[in-house]
Amino acid sequence: MLSRASMNMARAMRKRVHPSALRTLSTVESFGKEQKFTWSSVAMAGAASLFLATSAVSSVPVSTGCEQEASSLPVFGSSSDPLVGSEAKEGVDPMEKLYMERVPYTRPPQELSDASSAFNRGVRAFEHSVESAHAAKEGSEDPFGGTSVATPDIISTSAPVGQETVTTNQMYFYRTPQIKTRIAKKFMLFAAPSSQELGGDVAHLLGMDLNKVEVGKYNDGESRVEAGESVRGKYVFVVCTTSSNDALMELILMISAFRKANAKHITAVIPYYGYSRQDRKVLREPIAAADIALLLEEMGVDRLMCMDLHNDSLRGFFSPSTPVDHLLPIPVAAAYFHEELTSLPPPEDWKPESEDDEYYPNITVVASHEGQVARAAHFRDVLQRLSGKKVEFAFISKNRQKRGEKYYTPHVVGKIEGQRCIMVDDIVNTGKTLISNVDELHKAGAASIHAWASHGVFGPQSPERIAEIEHLDYLLISNSVANDTILPPKIRQLNVAPFLAEAIARALHNQSITEILNLEEEKDRRYDG
Repeated sequence: MLSRASMNMARAMRKRVHPSALRTLSTVESFGKEQKFTWSSVAMAGAASLFLATSAVSSVPVSTGCEQEASSLPVFGSSSDPLVGSEAKEGVDPMEKLYMERVPYTRPPQELSDASSAFNRGVRAFEHSVESAHAAKEGSEDPFGGTSVATPDIISTSAPVGQETVTTNQMYFYRTPQIKTRIAKKFMLFAAPSSQELGGDVAHLLGMDLNKVEVGKYNDGESRVEAGESVRGKYVFVVCTTSSNDALMELILMISAFRKANAKHITAVIPYYGYSRQDRKVLREPIAAADIALLLEEMGVDRLMCMDLHNDSLRGFFSPSTPVDHLLPIPVAAAYFHEELTSLPPPEDWKPESEDDEYYPNITVVASHEGQVARAAHFRDVLQRLSGKKVEFAFISKNRQKRGEKYYTPHVVGKIEGQRCIMVDDIVNTGKTLISNVDELHKAGAASIHAWASHGVFGPQSPERIAEIEHLDYLLISNSVANDTILPPKIRQLNVAPFLAEAIARALHNQSITEILNLEEEKDRRYDG
């Protein structure tokens, strides 16, 4: 039993420490006579936050009063246990007292040497959290001062080891991770293997861990899905990119499993909707995008949240009883380019027109072909609102004679000479369109060329082909599709987890999702209540 002083201090800390720091810090699973000790990345982040929070009150004595010896007890960490670091002495690092030495389980050498293993990813996340928390502590005398909720750092795990995602310096669309308590009890978040890392980032921003689901294959290649937790009466969100047939089948089986397990409401969060380019009937081809919609509805999905559909009319393939939220990450990408361009030094011959005049380069937003004019126009509008400067617009005409034609003559329409061009597209696959467009823009006299595509669905050798484009500064893509290989430096991945986290939180609270992208009005904040 804990002493009264210890219990009082724990209650006080629970009121002052962010809820994400009070989640379970560790789990112990029994395997025969051995015990396996595992740390999740979010659990380590919570441990770091809790350690720094308790450093301020380390002078308060804490006594557990346990009647049994510590070595005979199972090792758990929770908000009701003695505070980590509370018994620290001068000259001793409290982080050495995390009781990890009590666990008689040794991880296999293969797991320790594998940099992409869950254990090593958790260690990197833990180190990142400790550094961030120390920096925050040094910048403020009272880490608990004020009533505002700090935005957590993003642990970028949505790429292979060595491949980092980029984010905007300012949170334009993500507001606060708080979810109302009464709703949080009914909320469950799952991620399929194709979006495991992106789903983990979303869960981290929402102040929770991913719920457990087992997805694998039988020996004959059939997919296998089993929910690891009860979903009865819960609002279930499943994050899954359907960039392959296996991923699509896993999503279908997960929805079926949750429906048969009596989930109250199922929302499929699909960062990339596979088969979206097969959205019309040509000769004797199927309309595959519509067939996928029928499959999802038949399995029992209640709602979908899709990011940048190839064609907005895909929402019409679903029945009126199945709403589809179309999330456009274009403003997030525009905000990233705005920050990048703002940081550029002015040329030597530039002269300000007034004392308040700030340098902003001459920019032209270019639609990669006729079908991307609407996206490019949206991109341009956001840039103009953020910068307050005029942004030029142009597009490239493909002039294909028939569908599927490999060779065509591109023509540039718009002001290009001396401009910094940002080319906008929704999907990059082979990179051949990107190559021909960059060549045309360079011939037209572009000062620099950047590109944005919402989804990087790369084929074989595509990243290497893009890396060899001489006149391309870099290509920015979202992390909607996970890549098994490390991408070259010319390809940057923009982490859209804050965008998806905000959309999910607003959906839970029945708030407007369209208003997320409104840069002119103050968004409604969500508070724990």
